[in-house]
Amino acid sequence: MSALQLRHVQKTSGSTVLIPHINLEVSAGQCVAIQCNHELGHQLLLAMIGQTPISEGSIRIQGEALTPEHTRNIRGKIGIQLLSDTAYERLKVREFLHFYARLYETKPDMELLMQRLGLAEKQNSRVLQLTPSELRRLSIARALVHNPPVLLMEDPEQNVDLETSYIILNLIPALIEEGKAIVITTMVLEQAISMTNDVYLYSHAGFKKLETAEEELDLLSDRDENQKTFHSIEVEDQESINTAADSRIENIMPAEAAAETVIQETEAQAPLTAPKTATETESAEAKPKSAELSAFPDHSQSSETFDEAGTGGQSVPAGAQVPAFVQPVRFEKIPAKVGDKLILFDPTEIDYIESHEGVANLHVLQGIYACSMSLSDLEGRLKGFGFYRCHRSYLVNLQKVREVITWTRNSYSLILDDHSKSSIPLSKGKYDELKKIIGI
Repeated sequence: MSALQLRHVQKTSGSTVLIPHINLEVSAGQCVAIQCNHELGHQLLLAMIGQTPISEGSIRIQGEALTPEHTRNIRGKIGIQLLSDTAYERLKVREFLHFYARLYETKPDMELLMQRLGLAEKQNSRVLQLTPSELRRLSIARALVHNPPVLLMEDPEQNVDLETSYIILNLIPALIEEGKAIVITTMVLEQAISMTNDVYLYSHAGFKKLETAEEELDLLSDRDENQKTFHSIEVEDQESINTAADSRIENIMPAEAAAETVIQETEAQAPLTAPKTATETESAEAKPKSAELSAFPDHSQSSETFDEAGTGGQSVPAGAQVPAFVQPVRFEKIPAKVGDKLILFDPTEIDYIESHEGVANLHVLQGIYACSMSLSDLEGRLKGFGFYRCHRSYLVNLQKVREVITWTRNSYSLILDDHSKSSIPLSKGKYDELKKIIGI
């Protein structure tokens, strides 16, 4: 059973879509990070706690439907941290957490909770005296005070110091080990990737999981395993062929010896005849070889060659197992390094690529990611996906181009339909070529 389940959830207000269609299941002991804009993430989290109604679909917490009648009971199973959280400034940190513990009618290990969030030294300080980063940690501590099975977090690393980021990044794996289901919304893809491998991209264009390098390695290992299997089959087939040939030769040898005995006895009893001509002699010498060859069955109609089955052009006797042809793996994802993780972008997610000091930088969503491939290599791989070399240092996804602007007779730019309306230079020599491509 899923700890959190969203089925065909959507929210509209008139003709405006506030929460685009989404399906999501989060199991106990799983952390899911959703990269989206702030408003969309905020609306989604409010829907998950029943604070804002949805237009379509259903939300379940540990199998129980989130409805207006059951909202109060289900909220006890959810802990939520929002950027808009406020706190009673006159209370001390310890008093503030005890206050919420009484509301939930629970008695947590307060010392452990404050220690995990780095608040032990601040427990007697008033909330008014805390820094913004410490307030963020206090908000997360409040969300965990009743030990909920489901934890929802909104941009937990936004505008916090390094100490708070370190605490949060170490807290999440610990909560996962305890079996909590965690959903995090964030605007920064790097932060999502640093917190979990289950990262989703969410926008009005759809809800899609970001693939990771582990999947690529699985594909490559499968290919290696197929190659090993193919090699073992080929060796086994060759051994079976050699064994069959040896047995047939053994069967031929007694028959050939018997035939030689009959010929000698016949020649001894037959009358003398004229000497054989050279042609007849050659024909007679050829007969034993023909007999030897005829002892083998004719497989010319039933044999398959390795050229057709990937076996190197060698003939295979009928009945022998022919290994299937191994199709090479076609890999179309574009790799990029984020910290110590390698992520794989779908080509259609990339807005444009800029080469700077020999490094190709991928512009995806609201982030920039370095790629180890050269711009020329990327051009060859992405040409089939509608990418165009508009400048010596730029590759652009033509599906993202909104405007072509002429500044002067020799100066042109492409305006993209992304979040910042990026402007990409267009070389003078590429302008006419691009006009033909887009049909203007």
